[in-house]
Amino acid sequence: MSKVLVAFICDSNYVIPTAVAITSLVCNKNPDTYYDIYIIAAELSKDEIEKFYKFQESKVGIHIIRVSLAKFAAIPKIFQVTSTVCFKFDLPVLIPDQDKMLCLDSDVLIQKDLSDLFEININDYYAGVVKDFPLIDNDLNIKNYFNSGVMLLNLKLLRENDTCTALLGIRKSAPNLTFADQDCFNILFEKKVKSLPIKYNFFYNFFSKFRNKYTLDYINECFGTHYSSLESIKEESSIIHMIGYDKPWIYFDSFSAYEWDEYYRKSPFKLCKLKRKSIKVRDFIESHHILNVTYYFFQFWRDNGFKFAMDKAKSYFFNKKR
Repeated sequence: MSKVLVAFICDSNYVIPTAVAITSLVCNKNPDTYYDIYIIAAELSKDEIEKFYKFQESKVGIHIIRVSLAKFAAIPKIFQVTSTVCFKFDLPVLIPDQDKMLCLDSDVLIQKDLSDLFEININDYYAGVVKDFPLIDNDLNIKNYFNSGVMLLNLKLLRENDTCTALLGIRKSAPNLTFADQDCFNILFEKKVKSLPIKYNFFYNFFSKFRNKYTLDYINECFGTHYSSLESIKEESSIIHMIGYDKPWIYFDSFSAYEWDEYYRKSPFKLCKLKRKSIKVRDFIESHHILNVTYYFFQFWRDNGFKFAMDKAKSYFFNKKR
């Protein structure tokens, strides 16, 4: 039996995406593979944690490690990335009895068994990673800049070199890093990573959207491959990583929404309703200036103006009664 250890970082904003990612992981495992899944739970509710335990079965182990957001509360949010991702820094100490771990972001779909990925030898490296192709030309001038959404981590070596402290130090000393935790990992791990094939972290959604900018020839040149199409890379890929803002749990018409929905309906959170929008409607509004201004005005009014007006009204009637 092959044993694969996997870790996810999850806060209240990513409960459903994490559950869907785990569902895809379990649905596509080989019969003889045992998955030991660790969920670093950043202040999840009792009900949410109980739902995660529903994944547990004869060949799937679930371990919930509860953590407090207070540790990283002072670290500012960058774009849509909260300080929760900094718990990746602490994986070597949060899981002290393991020497190797596959760390996955929640915005992934696993299409195949991950035993072959987990069994890759990284004894002399901090991690096994896939190059972040769109960021090859990066502000840090790191030649083989990698994506931190999929990392095969050498926890033993990371503990020995106290990388937890070093990574947090980098994050605190450079609060304006563009890609938060990912930049920190690249700065510290730069010459201690093993490059992995694109099939272990493929940005199918992103490359499909920007196929004119990032051509297939350019991708093949970067990874030393000979794929005939983006679809052929997708078919061979073990992990599809849905980077960017157009997530399927936010937009029902995004790339991979159909596949994501299939796993969502099989997850323990299938009865939780999603409040999703349309990318096409969003893009139409943003392409028309008057509609765009009107839309954001009403959004602002909904979030701020209405509350302000109600507070004023309550104050007025309260003072009048007095």
